[in-house]
Amino acid sequence: MATIKFNNGITINAEENGNCFITDSKPAFPSDLSNITVTTDEESYVIANGEIIEAASIDGRYWFTIRDVPETELAREKVDAQITYTAIMTDTLLEDE
Repeated sequence: MATIKFNNGITINAEENGNCFITDSKPAFPSDLSNITVTTDEESYVIANGEIIEAASIDGRYWFTIRDVPETELAREKVDAQITYTAIMTDTLLEDE
């Protein structure tokens, strides 16, 4: 069993299978997926910047994993968003033809 605790205090208890977590139904995940604490029988660890990834179900239950998004990817997304915003505000956005 694993206990997954989110920043807002929501806790999900789930079975583990490899790197997947399994619940009877899809939980209501919070919007803030930073600093998620996962505690299992073997270890406890923190996922700094999480992303929920749905896995294929083989038994009708909800399977998911939580990916830790690297800081470099977050930084690249922030720069891309700033460039897009600037292009929109200055009317210089390149359009596909």
